[in-house]
Amino acid sequence: MNWYYAQGDERKGPVTEAEFDALVATGTITENSLVWKEGMANWAPLKQVRPAGADGEAAPPGWIRCSATGRYFPPEQIVYIDGKPYSAAAKSSVMQGLLQTGSISGVDLGRDGPPWENRSQLGFFVALWQTIKGVLIEPTITFERMKREGGLGSPMLFSVILGTLGALVALFYQLVFNVNGIIQNFLPAAIRQPTAPESRMNTIVLIVVAILSPFIIILVNCFITAGILHLSLLLCSGVRRPFETTFRTNCYAYGATSVFQLIPFCSTFIVPIWWVVVLCIGMAKTHEISTGKSVFGVLLPVAVCCFALIVFYGVLIAFVVSATQASHH
Repeated sequence: MNWYYAQGDERKGPVTEAEFDALVATGTITENSLVWKEGMANWAPLKQVRPAGADGEAAPPGWIRCSATGRYFPPEQIVYIDGKPYSAAAKSSVMQGLLQTGSISGVDLGRDGPPWENRSQLGFFVALWQTIKGVLIEPTITFERMKREGGLGSPMLFSVILGTLGALVALFYQLVFNVNGIIQNFLPAAIRQPTAPESRMNTIVLIVVAILSPFIIILVNCFITAGILHLSLLLCSGVRRPFETTFRTNCYAYGATSVFQLIPFCSTFIVPIWWVVVLCIGMAKTHEISTGKSVFGVLLPVAVCCFALIVFYGVLIAFVVSATQASHH
């Protein structure tokens, strides 16, 4: 979540949540300073925008907000754990959670999105469109704002709706434009599949896949893929949040990139590439890890799958070629 603030007649920013807290702590931003962030209709004084936490008390100048409770405390009562400010009173519970789960629990300050999570206030279609646009165009900001915990239902529904829509549209293009036939032209002749329009079996298979796509998306794209990604991130020490965070990140990335299936001939190439790009950004921001670890964690299973496919097709081609040569003899 990025903030903007005013100093006299000058508008400054954007600054991150942590940088904003530091400016408040040093007195650069006071309770009367005008501030603004995405989602606000107008600029407003800090004391109106961000009172301190659960009890609603005003934020005294120079005080720092505890990352666990959301309340403000004087600097002498603040300790920093993993670079984030916590009140001394919250230190013991934070450290206990860190030892038990390997991650720091608490309030995700500034994380109130994406818009899909607030569709009851924004409206279904507005929230859907804003989330798609945010993930595809501004993934850094979107995943910095994403709630890392909050249930599996909302992100899974987002993924199923857009994934199923994309699958149905892709089926339509497949039947009307014979997209698969165009793709098959790039494969070796020995392993091409029949692509004639009269091939009823292909059509039946495609229709069955489309009908079952919601269940396939839930099982494969939501749970299995998220599980593989979480395991891959574990291998590179990139997991700082529970499986739920990885699940939610993957669902929003997959759902948003599925809209590219609405464009003819694009789904085969653009969807997986953009999905990987968005995932790399998303995992880095939601797990708060380096870009390098995120890229490694995302690309490792992709590389393994590509290698397996290369080996499979290599073996298949070799088998077909040897069988063909044997038949000639």
